[in-house]
Order: sequence, then C-alpha cells, then structure tokens
Amino acid sequence: MRTLAIPAILAAALAASPASASRISPGLQTSWGKPGVSLERYWIDSAECGHQAANIDLSDTDPARALVLASRMFDIYSGLGSASSMITVNRIGSPEIQWNRAATIMRRDLESCLTERGYVKFKLTKGQARHLKALAAGSLERRKYLHQLASDPTVLAEQAMQDA
Repeated sequence: MRTLAIPAILAAALAASPASASRISPGLQTSWGKPGVSLERYWIDSAECGHQAANIDLSDTDPARALVLASRMFDIYSGLGSASSMITVNRIGSPEIQWNRAATIMRRDLESCLTERGYVKFKLTKGQARHLKALAAGSLERRKYLHQLASDPTVLAEQAMQDA
C-alpha cells in the first residue's frame, strides 16, 4: 500500500498550492507591468495568470515522472539500507531539483500568460525594491505601490527586461 500512496501524494503535491505559487513568483526585484493598466485590470490579470500557472497539469512532465520514479525506487531500496536510497536520489535528482524544474514550467506558463495580455517584465531599482520590502506582503498598500510602478510607461520603458 505504501508504494501506491507515495506516487499519489507526489501527484497531489505537484498540484497547485499556496507553496507552489511562491515558487513561480517573478523573482527578486522584478515585476510585470503594462502602461496605463487600471488597478482592477492589474489585479484580475495577475490573479488569472497566477491561477492558470498554479493549476497547470504537471503529471506528464519530466519532473513529475522523476519524482514518482524516485519514490518508487526509494520504496524498493529502503529495505537495503540508506546507501542504496542515496544512490537512487543521486541518479534521479534530488526532490528539490525536481520541484525547481516544475516551478520553471509553471513560471514559463505565468510569463506567457502575462505577455499575451500585453505585460512586460521590469526590474525594480534598489530604491523601489527597498520601499517594496518595507510594505507588508499582501497588503493593499503594497499592491497599490506595485501597481503605481507597473502602470507607469516611463518606469516600464526605462526598466524593462529584455529576457521577458
């Protein structure tokens, strides 16, 4: 029964969750913006794209297959001692590496969604990042500050990132 439970748990863990959402954020000192976007549209677009990316089906991806395989091999070799289990993890890749690979797939989906809606990725200046860090995560004040930057055509023109 344990062998069947582990892959099911891994599949469920790869599904969307608040923790997975943090893995697909734009990154430190970066955000997305669209010149002149209203605060309401900004929130709607970010919520819809974030939800889409967090709910992407990862079950047929290399990271999901590797995590399931690792869990099965771990079950098989767990009776042989910890050295065999470590060899299994090293051959397939650590779970953290696989989670990061899955997060990359989700981040690409998020970025594609935002790009399709006309958003561009931009890098915050040190002063902007410092100010943002001082605002409570999830607060209305923080969201309004990010929107102020994200809707400003001058900020976007001067701070747009080419790799987005």
